[in-house]
Amino acid sequence: MNVSRIKKPFLVAIASALLLTVLPHGSAHAEPSLRTRAEIAYFTDIDGIWLHRLGGDFTPEAAQTGTFYDSRYIPVKDLFGGQVEAIRWNSAAKTVSIANEGRTAILNFSGKKIAAKENEIVLPATWSKMEDGKALIDLYTLTYVLDRYGDAFDDAERADWGEKLDFLGIQYAETLPVIRSSDVQIYVTFEDK
Repeated sequence: MNVSRIKKPFLVAIASALLLTVLPHGSAHAEPSLRTRAEIAYFTDIDGIWLHRLGGDFTPEAAQTGTFYDSRYIPVKDLFGGQVEAIRWNSAAKTVSIANEGRTAILNFSGKKIAAKENEIVLPATWSKMEDGKALIDLYTLTYVLDRYGDAFDDAERADWGEKLDFLGIQYAETLPVIRSSDVQIYVTFEDK
């Protein structure tokens, strides 16, 4: 049995906390980005993701099986399909909108800065990418932001994004390493409709 894999979540959390407290502040050294902090928190050396969607209309069997991805980026429709009011592609603006509860998260693929309108939030460009005609979202960062136990990270930016994205219908996300593997299981629990 690989003891280092069992202890890894705890070691990564401690290393993350230490990294955030010992880094010098100021212009000489920038703090790691939210995306980097997400990777440090529990995704270092991870090769694959098993995504399990729970709650909402998911059957226990479907939630138990999960879906495997070999990238931190997964299709937006695979994550949010059937759980939000709408997912729309705007070919003129080169954006994808995830609409729910009267608010919208915008994934911007235009390469240009866009301003959010009322009830909209534009996600950072590093949180998404377009590949083979599919809009993909960075599950590492989203999981970190919506982590069930995320308050333990004492990360104000993470908490701020969690509040901004609370309309997406995700109650919380949880991460568990796969023993004897370099994969991780991510459980995303949606609110019941």
